Amino acid sequence: MTLSRGGLLAASVAFLIAGILLGTVLAFWQAVRLVLGPLTIPWGAIIAVILLVAAIRLATNAAGSRWLGVAVFAGWLIATVMFASSTPWAADIVLSSGARQLGYLLGGVIAGSAAASIRSRVSPPV
Repeated sequence: MTLSRGGLLAASVAFLIAGILLGTVLAFWQAVRLVLGPLTIPWGAIIAVILLVAAIRLATNAAGSRWLGVAVFAGWLIATVMFASSTPWAADIVLSSGARQLGYLLGGVIAGSAAASIRSRVSPPV
């Protein structure tokens, strides 16, 4: 499917908003963990990064263009940076400076940027 210039712009804005919503949900989801005595398994952060990569790849394949994947990644990044920084109107931050949160941030940035830069598998019509 090939989108026109206006259609690609409208889809990019829609996917940017979807990325912001995804980043909001995943910022809270990454905190889920399983504690087994001295061992802590951060399965929420692992699932969150997997969902981020899946959403970016689905967006990239939706139109056969990397722009929609980049829009989802940019939306996720906007939401994640907002939740990782302190704001004047909120006393708490969602993403603190623990190892699990840093793993989620760095893993999300590395995996998300890699997923957004890979070319779509959908071939353009001839």
